[in-house]
Formats: sequence, structure tokens, C-alpha cells
Amino acid sequence: MPDRSNPLTEMADFTNVIVTKDERPNPSFRTSALPGFKKTVQGRRAIRIFDGIPIPEDVIRDCLRDAVLAPSSSNLQCYEIYWVRDQDMRQRMAPLCLNQPAATTAGDLLVVVSRGDLWQTHLKKLTDIMTDHGKKPLTGPVQDYYENTIPMLMKTDRLGLHNLMRRIILWYKSRREPTVNGPVSRADHRVYGHIQASLAAQTLMLSLAAHGYESCPIGGIDRRGIRKLLGLPSRAEPTMVIGAGTGKPEGLFSARARLPFNDLIKEV
Repeated sequence: MPDRSNPLTEMADFTNVIVTKDERPNPSFRTSALPGFKKTVQGRRAIRIFDGIPIPEDVIRDCLRDAVLAPSSSNLQCYEIYWVRDQDMRQRMAPLCLNQPAATTAGDLLVVVSRGDLWQTHLKKLTDIMTDHGKKPLTGPVQDYYENTIPMLMKTDRLGLHNLMRRIILWYKSRREPTVNGPVSRADHRVYGHIQASLAAQTLMLSLAAHGYESCPIGGIDRRGIRKLLGLPSRAEPTMVIGAGTGKPEGLFSARARLPFNDLIKEV
């Protein structure tokens, strides 16, 4: 890595994207948004038995539009969400979810897939959007970050040469100053992809709840089988399947149980 200023600390002149004041949190959200948000978060539960009736198409599409607003590292959005609408595919998907009721009774099934392998494609599309297809070239630390830092961190190869190079560069840099510690391996990239997919999945489930529908994230799945069914490449990895719809009373298996607050939240 060239010895240059840290682009992560110098992103303030990023002027290609404008967010209006009304679209950003402000004190008025405490009365306009917070009550509904609290109700959504507290009401969302993992429902394992649904009535089987599909959610209206316009609702699912609106929830998916919310899902793609999820935060994403470097905004690369290395995930895909497959809305399984074909009935034959749904029937074939159920055994790959081990015939769990959350999958067999759901009104809709959505498969959230980690796609770390798409980082280069997404980077190209993202920079095209940010530069208006080259009409407004990136400059300064933003250009450095997207043209140099991201490829240095994300590029990999079958022999692991890029992984080894990253490991050496980041180890050497960390001896002089605080620096990121990865990704330095393909395993790190897998973790990265599943994090991005999980952020989108949680946003999707919260949106479903806000629209008045219920969901269940299904992690006990045959990932290789689902990948084959969807025709995905070998480096694409299903993160979870989400069963969604109108839950039945018996679909809530127990009262909510959470560990004590202080077991999970630490002040330092």
C-alpha cells in the first residue's frame, strides 16, 4: 500500500451524492418516526407457521426497496435477494430448508445471498453512478479509496498471492499506525459478504413488520442445494432464507426471551 493519507479520514469532500435534510434523521423523528420504529422492532418476532397466503406484490416490492437501503461496507452491496415466486421452485426449495414449517407454510420465500464475488462488477457500476458515467470524475481521497484501497483489500486469486501480499502490507503498516486487519484471506471475504447480506436481510424483515407482515430468518438450510437450485456460481453463498407472510397464532412458539441487558451491552 503506498504511503499516503488515510482515505477513510478524508471523505468530507464527497459531493457527488446529495441527501436532503428531510431524508436524514433530525429531532422531529422522535415524534414522527420513533413510536412506529419502536413498535416495529418490539413487534417483530420469528414466526414459524404462516397461513400460506402470499403478501401483495406491491408490498413485497416496497419492502425490497427498503432492503437495498441497508448499510453496506464501501457501498459495494455485495449481496442479492431472490424472491422465489415460481411454484415449482418453491416446492423444490422446501426440502432444502429441511421442510421447516417457516418455509413450507410461508406466503413468500426470499433467499438472501452473499455475493462477495461481485465486488468488481458492483464497484464499476457504483463509480459509474457516482461519476455520472465519467462526466464528473472522482478526485482526491474519494478517488484514491475507490480506485486503490478497495481493489487492494478485495482482490483475490486461486493461489492466494493477493491474500499473502495483503497480509504482509497490513502487518507492516500496523507496526507504525492503527490500520485495518483484514480482509487478508478468502475466509475474511466470506465473512464480509455474509455481513452485507445480513444487514439487508434485517432491513427487509423490519420493513415487512412495518408493513404489517411477519417473517422468520431460516439459517438451517442446504446452502449447496439452494445455490444449485438458483443456478448460482460456486462463490455465491446463501446466507439465509426468509419465510414471510401472515403468521398464525401457533407460529409463535414462546414468549420473547432475551439475556440480561448488561450481559450484552458494555460501557467502557
